[in-house]
Amino acid sequence: MSFRRFIKYFLPLLFILIFFQAAAIGAINPPERILSLAPAATEIIFDLGLGDKVVGVTEYCTWPPEALSKTDVGDMMRVNMESVISMAPDLVLLSNMNEHLRRQIEILGFPTVVVYQDDFARICDSMLKVGEACGIADRAKERVEELRRSVLEISERARLGRGEGPKTRVLVVVGRDVGDDSFKRIYVAGPRSFYNDLLNEAGTANAFEEDLPYASISLEGLLRLDPDLIIELVGEHGMTGVDSRSILDQWKNLSDLRAAREGDVAVIRGDFTLRAGPRYPLILESFGKTIHEGVREIVE
Repeated sequence: MSFRRFIKYFLPLLFILIFFQAAAIGAINPPERILSLAPAATEIIFDLGLGDKVVGVTEYCTWPPEALSKTDVGDMMRVNMESVISMAPDLVLLSNMNEHLRRQIEILGFPTVVVYQDDFARICDSMLKVGEACGIADRAKERVEELRRSVLEISERARLGRGEGPKTRVLVVVGRDVGDDSFKRIYVAGPRSFYNDLLNEAGTANAFEEDLPYASISLEGLLRLDPDLIIELVGEHGMTGVDSRSILDQWKNLSDLRAAREGDVAVIRGDFTLRAGPRYPLILESFGKTIHEGVREIVE
């Protein structure tokens, strides 16, 4: 047989054998050095009981507290590849927010898993995918089932509390400069974000209906929406020195906004509100308190 014919017929088979051998080795030898480049991924890996295998995280990975003791590789959007190489991870976790780094990392020879945060279903799928990559598929499946049960229970309570009345139109504010009370630019959650799932599960409707995950609106746009309730989410990263009461007072100055006049603005404070991961039921519980119980300040 000529060398050319050998290449044509046997080389593809060789690649297939190598692929399955590598997969088998991965299943037998799960990763021992995990680098997480996304807060949601960090929360997932610790939630699955693999925190001891984490060798590095980003500066935004603040939960659980044990994550703070891990090596900080800096900004999740601009990662120093020399730092990645020096850590020699056998698994790198990313999110759909910094998936652009995936190719660079894989070229360096490090396997990756991307955690998606678009909606609750994809959060669960991502947890299963991480569990499979780490050799603990059964544990991940059990944990996902627990989360699904929790969400279902909270959602059913919310629907019972709402009764048969009309759905409240809720606007979820996910970002603005809380040190500036001019409300020049406000970032809100749209129907293609996981916050839309939270609103549906809480028995309410999203006041922002454009088919986007997130959008920036002006004060004029906010007045046009005129939602029944506004929930402002405030993460702790970079927000020290601005208390919840001051934020609520800022909203009260918007006398042309019905929700502001009627005291229907709530502040939920804590990084957990911005993380689409295992603490999803906690966010849903907080939404339920503001929507159905009239709670206007929540700090976790």
